Amino acid sequence: MQNSLNIRLKYSFNNNTIRDFFINNQGFLFILPSLILFFVFVLYPIYYILQSSLLDWSGVGTQTFVGFKNYIEIFTQDRAFRLAMRNCLYWTFLTIFPQMFIGFILAYALNTNLPGRNVFRAVFYMPAIISPVVIGIVWTRIYNPFNGLLSDLGFATGLEFLTKPYLSDPKIAIFSVIAVNVWQWTGWSMLMYLAGLQGIPDELMGAASLDGANLFQRIRYIVWPMLNHVHKTLILLGVIGTLQTFTLIFSMTKGGPNHATEMLPFYIFKQGFELQSMGYASALSVILLVLALTLSLFQVLVLGSRFSLYD
Repeated sequence: MQNSLNIRLKYSFNNNTIRDFFINNQGFLFILPSLILFFVFVLYPIYYILQSSLLDWSGVGTQTFVGFKNYIEIFTQDRAFRLAMRNCLYWTFLTIFPQMFIGFILAYALNTNLPGRNVFRAVFYMPAIISPVVIGIVWTRIYNPFNGLLSDLGFATGLEFLTKPYLSDPKIAIFSVIAVNVWQWTGWSMLMYLAGLQGIPDELMGAASLDGANLFQRIRYIVWPMLNHVHKTLILLGVIGTLQTFTLIFSMTKGGPNHATEMLPFYIFKQGFELQSMGYASALSVILLVLALTLSLFQVLVLGSRFSLYD
């Protein structure tokens, strides 16, 4: 009888303890699944890549610890890495700002009572939803210097600059791919600006017109500042997109000719899976991670982290 009472008391105590634990830690238990996923898919891969970057390793077989040798080689001897970083700079400045500028012009024009504006919106946005692989294949054929669309047009009109080997000339290959990227994502910028323009009160624009402000003045002093949140968002997304650029490069040039169009993500892929230098690719991945964190910190400190309509 005494043993049965002790068991019941112990069971009741354990139940109360568990219940109290759940009551006192409800907030933590709600975020526990997210923490587990964050550890498994973010923190552990980062640790694994950091560890692998210190190895001479092909991805399988023996691992040899080499310390910071991979990093030293990257920064002192690797010409392809320097070209990839240069291309990242080209890509950042020559895609983000042209897309923003052209997208704003299209959005402003299509925010008026233009006949068929919904059709134009769909047409301009369509490239953004097409697979980058498809776009790469199509534009490779367009750029073909022998029987491509541009070369045929150049021969028919006598415009010799249209017959150049855009993807096989190391001097212009990266700019040719950048032009395709701008064409693909300008519609996305247009859509973002359209959403921002429709949030600006018509009364404000009407009051500015009554005060004598012309079109350029209304855009410069009213519309453009009030779209500050859209500018910040497009810059942030553009930087993220630059650090993830892979598919378009792979489908159009595969990093050639002679590393002229290689971007850092594609170079990491090439080192790790084509050249089977997984340790070296891991070191490159760590550099890409540090670069992404630095740019994100710059975004927060310089451009601001708040994305309100009137900031």
